[in-house]
Amino acid sequence: MKYLKLVIICCLTLFISFCKKDEKKTTSLIKKDLVQISITDTLINGIDSSKIVDLKKNKEKIIEIFFRSLDKDCIKPLINFNRVKNFKEKIEVKKYVNFYINNDEYQSYLISFFYENDELYRSILLTNSILDDGLLIYEKVLDEGEYLRTSKINKNFITNSIFKIEHFNYDKKGNISKELVKNDSLLVIKNNYLIQENYFLEYFNETNLSFNKEWGDKEIIYTKDGIDSSYVYLYEMKGKIKDHLKVGNWEERRYISEYDKSVWLSGKYVKGFKNGEWSYSPDGPVDKIEVYSMGKMIKTYYP
Repeated sequence: MKYLKLVIICCLTLFISFCKKDEKKTTSLIKKDLVQISITDTLINGIDSSKIVDLKKNKEKIIEIFFRSLDKDCIKPLINFNRVKNFKEKIEVKKYVNFYINNDEYQSYLISFFYENDELYRSILLTNSILDDGLLIYEKVLDEGEYLRTSKINKNFITNSIFKIEHFNYDKKGNISKELVKNDSLLVIKNNYLIQENYFLEYFNETNLSFNKEWGDKEIIYTKDGIDSSYVYLYEMKGKIKDHLKVGNWEERRYISEYDKSVWLSGKYVKGFKNGEWSYSPDGPVDKIEVYSMGKMIKTYYP
């Protein structure tokens, strides 16, 4: 009987030890799949491959947010996405890290696919917790030059910049004249965002003013008879800014990925949040209306 008790105690000790080892292994796997980074003042200018894991769900939703996030730049994207727009199965989505910004959690995803000339596109998409708003915080594009998007995250502010990296000098005919010893970078676009109530709001340096901005190339708008045809800027913004955010009625002409062109949109902002009905007019009449409730899109309909 004495030896039987000793055998039982030894068996229990071995079993408990095995369970603890298995528990440690499981915990380690969980930590690998859920990489978490707390951000206070960080520059995002590259991808850490050790933090990439497989995505288990929401691929279609994330791809939808990815294309909508391109519209935040206003201007046309650096590359043509038509090759993957209708073949979204070619887009690879991986889980990246969970960022903690001001103690709130934001997910990020690695977007990649091959585009023209079989170049590899890669970007990091930052999304809110309910997956209805996103922002590209890193992007690398090779297309007649090298383009790089970086983001500086400081507390609840994000400075989002796109640079063109020049490796060569060109002559008047457009041919390469020499290779640069030190690569030059040219700022293409710079936008600021305020993270507030789980959304990425456009943030302006100006405190209070009426905003009327036109930029970019001009586009001709033809009428049927040609008499009333006119030229308009591809990008326009008309409205008011208060406390650095858009407020009241706004009209904007900007690139929208759904239409693959610059379109007019108009609606109302409340403290930087889209609110109420927003109309999209690609060719004159209203084509689509989105309804928002303080940043959250409730429904879409076509009049």
